[in-house]
Amino acid sequence: MADKRDLENENLRQLEVDNGLKQYDFAVEVIETFLDPERPFALRPPLIMDLQRLAVDGIEQRPGTWRVGPVAISKSKHKPPEAHLIGPFIAELCDYINNNWHEQTPFHLASFIMWRLNWIHPFSDGNGRTSRMLSYIILNVKLGYILPGFPTIPLQIESSRAPYFQALEAADQALAETGEYDFSAMENMLKNMLARQLLGVIEDAGGELG
Repeated sequence: MADKRDLENENLRQLEVDNGLKQYDFAVEVIETFLDPERPFALRPPLIMDLQRLAVDGIEQRPGTWRVGPVAISKSKHKPPEAHLIGPFIAELCDYINNNWHEQTPFHLASFIMWRLNWIHPFSDGNGRTSRMLSYIILNVKLGYILPGFPTIPLQIESSRAPYFQALEAADQALAETGEYDFSAMENMLKNMLARQLLGVIEDAGGELG
């Protein structure tokens, strides 16, 4: 029985890895599409659903669809909204990105989407993976090019979750206490991770920092 469970767990881990690669390839296609000056970026719910579908394909029974019941976030005090409120909250999320696209910085928009999508928690599974990849798409498109270097920001978060969870909690706390958005912790995390990603370019070129 133990051997069977071990095999099932291994198969699940491999499926998650394979899905992650498919999700990243899809994200690159999305970025390339919106780097075309004639295709200005606009966030719509189908993109969010497609990213989640790729993340949980073969794992969840209803990939790419909003959850229909309540959900809890492990190790978090935040209680996500009821299922019937997901549609309006997602519409509000998209509107915030689209309405602030030219006024806000890439780090602000990427931080907002990563936090807010987790706050809504619209899916039964794959919320974190979807929010991180969508954040990365927005960062790349807003900057105007595909970011070079390795490990990418999503991979860095995957390998070290503590700063990510702390940044999410800090944004939750700021909203609860002040009613205002404060993504400073998330923005700092993304800046540090981007620096590490870009450092990979120097390392691959055999260079050294001053």
